[in-house]
Amino acid sequence: MLFNSFVFIALFLPLTLAVFWLWPGDRGKRVILLGSSLLYFGYFHWPYLGLLIGLVGVAWACALWGQRTLSAKPVWVAGAVLLGVLAYFKYSGFLVQVAQDLGLSAGGSRRVHELALPIGISFIVFQALGYVIDVHRREFSAERRFTVVLLFKAFFPQLIAGPICRAHELMPQLRQHFRFDATQFFAGLGIFAVGLFLKEVFADGLAPLVDSLYEAGTRRSTLDAWAAAVGFGGQIYADFWGYSTMAVGLARMFGVTIPVNFRLPYAATSLREFWRRWHITLSQWLRDYLYKPLGGSRYGPRRTALALMATMLLGGIWHGANYTFVVWGALHGAVLTLEHFLRPGKPGAAMAGVSIGGLLGWIYTSVVVLVAWVFFRAVDVHQAFSIVSEMFAGGSQGEMPASVRQIFFLSAVLFVLQFPLERFLEALRLGQVSPPAVVAFSFWGMFAAIVLGAPAAVPFIYFQF
Repeated sequence: MLFNSFVFIALFLPLTLAVFWLWPGDRGKRVILLGSSLLYFGYFHWPYLGLLIGLVGVAWACALWGQRTLSAKPVWVAGAVLLGVLAYFKYSGFLVQVAQDLGLSAGGSRRVHELALPIGISFIVFQALGYVIDVHRREFSAERRFTVVLLFKAFFPQLIAGPICRAHELMPQLRQHFRFDATQFFAGLGIFAVGLFLKEVFADGLAPLVDSLYEAGTRRSTLDAWAAAVGFGGQIYADFWGYSTMAVGLARMFGVTIPVNFRLPYAATSLREFWRRWHITLSQWLRDYLYKPLGGSRYGPRRTALALMATMLLGGIWHGANYTFVVWGALHGAVLTLEHFLRPGKPGAAMAGVSIGGLLGWIYTSVVVLVAWVFFRAVDVHQAFSIVSEMFAGGSQGEMPASVRQIFFLSAVLFVLQFPLERFLEALRLGQVSPPAVVAFSFWGMFAAIVLGAPAAVPFIYFQF
């Protein structure tokens, strides 16, 4: 049940909102939210509902255990179970492949590949594990009611692909008195409409054009290779920014505020700043639960380099079980390490004005990010290296194909449009746009998304993670 599908927009969402706000008591509202969230998850593959409940049950029990002791055992137990389940479903086949490639295995069954990957399992595991760690650190008190913890994780706007909410950000709101606020409700509608517009027009508009450049056996000129990199950079940005924006809008319609996940990442003038603006909640999760515990920048340059590389490698592998994600993470880790030692101090900010230093920083950051995106999108490492080599040493071609022109046009429009869209989203979040104006914008925004968007609902890229 995709956010951009007819069954969600025309049936599931309005019915859930109507029942939720018409129900008189807060307890009943929580039951409605939990039931609708479990229905939403089960719609994709209902047998994995038990897995979701089981994973949350482990986090709930370990958090209660951690509340009663200063020992780190509850964290280790939760980590072993949650990460073990994630590894089984997502990485078992990849580990077998690695063993075979290293000559450590003569073959064997890779039947695990036949299992359907539970949708959003990486987000589920990270959010549940973060909750247990927060309780252990005494940053949050364990919740005794299992249903509240289950709702914390299963709350459908952020269930599948984030943002990765912390317990202190979301759980108190789920225990609150739900009060209908027309300004916030219509602001959520407008935010949702912006996300839908990004997804339908830009992400789904770029998807088939980009796919054609990554087809096996495709011969690419230098321009084609750059179009493959730029096009996928625009596609994944619009796709994930669109999803995260829709999630924020949906939560607002239920009277809940969840974190913003994007703040103009393609305007960053350093890779460090890019990661403060791209998938913000994942960056914060990796910083607080991995980079800092590994020592961060407190124990000398070698330890810092190790912490950065380990963090980004895990961030890469978290996205998928493929060598391409390992290279993607390693590339980001290596450049972040170089930046840390060559450009100490505060990271570069997003472009606020025109300057030679800012322009050069933006060009350098954009090239690094686009080259890395090729590894993220490519089928395998061989194809990725082939495209990257074509980007810098490919052949020329005659007339530019129409598909390549469309990629550059849509990507350029998205880059320019992101600035006013971000300002408009901020105004909506602050309640600075009147409800009648929001309703008018939402109507025409959704109408444009339907008319200009893809003819069928296309799954979000991050649903596979």
